Amino acid sequence: MTPAANDTLPCLLDEAARRWPGQAALILPGQTPLTFAQWSARVTERARSLQAQGVTSLQWVVLSADRNPETLVDIFAVLRAGARLLPVNPALPSVAVDALMEAHALDWRIPEPGGAVVAGPGRVDDPGPPHPSPAPVRTGLHGRFPADDVRTGVLTSGSTGQPKVAMHSHANHVFSAEGANRAIPLGPGDRYLLSLPLFHVGGLAILFRCLLGGASLVLGGRAEDSDHLAATGVTHLSMVETQLQRLLAQARPLPRLKAILLGGGPVRPSLLEAARARGLPCWMSYGLTEMTSQVLNQGPDGRVRVLDHRQCRVDGKGEILVRGATLFKGYLRGGETDPGTDDDGWFRTRDLGCWDERTLSITGRLDNQFISGGENIQPETVEQALHQHTDVLRAVVVPYPDPEFGQRPVAFLAVRAPVETCVLRAWLRERLPPYMVPVAFQALPAQAGLKVRRRELAQRAGAIGAEVLYPEGETP
Repeated sequence: MTPAANDTLPCLLDEAARRWPGQAALILPGQTPLTFAQWSARVTERARSLQAQGVTSLQWVVLSADRNPETLVDIFAVLRAGARLLPVNPALPSVAVDALMEAHALDWRIPEPGGAVVAGPGRVDDPGPPHPSPAPVRTGLHGRFPADDVRTGVLTSGSTGQPKVAMHSHANHVFSAEGANRAIPLGPGDRYLLSLPLFHVGGLAILFRCLLGGASLVLGGRAEDSDHLAATGVTHLSMVETQLQRLLAQARPLPRLKAILLGGGPVRPSLLEAARARGLPCWMSYGLTEMTSQVLNQGPDGRVRVLDHRQCRVDGKGEILVRGATLFKGYLRGGETDPGTDDDGWFRTRDLGCWDERTLSITGRLDNQFISGGENIQPETVEQALHQHTDVLRAVVVPYPDPEFGQRPVAFLAVRAPVETCVLRAWLRERLPPYMVPVAFQALPAQAGLKVRRRELAQRAGAIGAEVLYPEGETP
């Protein structure tokens, strides 16, 4: 199902406010819940403020997205103002955000939730004095959005390590939520912990699922904190293997949950068995940013279901291909759009897999990306940052097995002068998200030729690295 060019779909927040006006929408411990009607009213007020500051239809707005009520107002205010939203990690350094905005010709930035908009580095115009005007046609101020317009973007990394913006339409989000809610029912009275980052498609998917079903969003706390889950009455959770392991490690009784959706990579069968033994209903999911979150899931009954509005197949070479109404609108590259699909409309995931009787098994990746605690790490991204250091000649980043996070990054370096790794680590923290900073640094072995044998380096990697790295041939 693909919407026609002139189709519109309802704003899900507007619909929720109409259907369940007095129901709690946002629940934050210690505070009065915000109802759907109150949330929608604040969004409309904020949307008009953004328009008055100069934000116009289909412009890009970059938002530092934390999990708080102000951010949740801003997310839908940007959309209701007719603009396009790009949520980013609040820990991302300002210089990195500026570089991102310049590279992709993005228009505005909201550095602080609820704060004023700031023009992007490529803009020469100034928002100037307030100039309120009637809402443009392509906004959600009147309760509907053009279905096929690009409305959101999510940062993702490709095989080159360069960050790309995967773009989604309003229809992508609506159909994603519909299929997910049919597979795992979600309705009024349910409470979903907002446990995933809002700069990931999985975090955004939770918002749209709750709005579509009329469920409450619970803010604050951690998914692995059983006391918090019990105190706030959480019924639904999304988490990664690391969080499930921490939840099961608690000796306290676990809350009674309706569903735990597991994603971000494979989960050990022994961990799933332990969860079942303690009464936790777990669904394994396979999804990706380009498909607006989930493609398929496997419930407690062991059956694999391709969700409604999606198609999935494995080609003759073992690569998983996907398409459907949730398929993204392409990548934004320097202000231009790259469809990212083949001639038949299939997206090649670069995941390798095979179907057996009831299960799609993920057997590997065609590129070097690996997953650490649910976060995708592209080694080339870390390597590019390391190569900016004046004393680093060459860097190769590989995954190292970790019992808690699954894998952690380890860097092999060739240096031109002695480098204290504690200083290098602090330098990297100013340029990369914390999960991308290598846990250890080791000397890059001399290699014949220029080809990097990542598999060999991964076998040599260790969790404890050197305190100081020296140029080849030098010793302390």
